[in-house]
Amino acid sequence: MLFSGKNIIVTGATGDLGTAITQRLIAQGANVLAVDSNEAGLARLITEVSGPGALHTFVADVSDSEQVLGYATRAFELWGKVDGFVNNAGVQTPVRPIVEFPEEDFDRVMAVNVRGVFLGMKYVLPRMRGGGSVVNMSSALGVVGGAGIVAYVASKHAIIGMSKTAALEQGARGIRVNACAPGPIAGRMTSKLADEVFAGTSKTFAETVPLGRHGTPEDVAGMVAFLLSDDSGYATGTTHSVDGGFTTA
Repeated sequence: MLFSGKNIIVTGATGDLGTAITQRLIAQGANVLAVDSNEAGLARLITEVSGPGALHTFVADVSDSEQVLGYATRAFELWGKVDGFVNNAGVQTPVRPIVEFPEEDFDRVMAVNVRGVFLGMKYVLPRMRGGGSVVNMSSALGVVGGAGIVAYVASKHAIIGMSKTAALEQGARGIRVNACAPGPIAGRMTSKLADEVFAGTSKTFAETVPLGRHGTPEDVAGMVAFLLSDDSGYATGTTHSVDGGFTTA
């Protein structure tokens, strides 16, 4: 019951990471507002997660300011304050070199991954009262480069910069802001990327990781729970890798 009585928003809640994070928080007693543009996925989530915490859902496109204000307002109506915020929604694109990368794909990634994180903090932070914790979902590719995925890499680097800025601005209010940087995590997004990067071979990202395996969504959920909890009470403005050593070399 680490989060008993705590009120937490999770965006991108129907994806592999979002589902695992929501389940971890609900199991540990949190009240969660799960936000996603996938209405059917949210309905599925209600049937899949279980625990002593209460689950609420909200359909929203995180790149749309009115819809982001909508979920922030809904959380405040439900609880009167927000204690935690997991800015997790994100998208990726097919692999293309910069000179061939479609402009519309670049714009879409930046709209969701960067604008969505910015808007989330813009509207949720004022509704956090008496301290709290924000976890912005970056990536191992927010720490290093990656050929063929310029938009994704740029967006995840930007998230780390925004997290540092927010940490500086919000410290006096007792609000901590950190980034989480997962490496190759087993799931839909990693599988799709591997199919393109390693096309025609049997190679996987696990072979590039010192621990020799893909991470799991639960590995990431554990780090997010730590960053939301009082156990990380003196950590802010930092980036926490969950990548099996992928970025060590």
